[in-house]
Amino acid sequence: MPTLKKHRLVAVDFRAAFAWYEEQRPGLGLEFAADFRLSYVRLRHGSLLYAVRFDRVRRLNLDRFPYAIFYVAEGNEIRVLAVLHASRDTEDILNERREMFLS
Repeated sequence: MPTLKKHRLVAVDFRAAFAWYEEQRPGLGLEFAADFRLSYVRLRHGSLLYAVRFDRVRRLNLDRFPYAIFYVAEGNEIRVLAVLHASRDTEDILNERREMFLS
């Protein structure tokens, strides 16, 4: 199984989304977290199944929520760059994180 590494801001992305959903309806943040965990398992078992969006960055969409996990898969390593809402301008955010994380 590949090694999974996360950019330090992935936890910030996750907590912000969790808090927003929990604010909308108590328990919804927990549902978001469950969807995220299932997607993370899929990522570990099939990282190359998801399309490259740009410059080796791939996107795995969550099932129920309009969020995606953005990552780079190389060899036996998966580097998660971000967990972002689908409507965000992700390319600029991901380029910045990729430069810091992959170099």
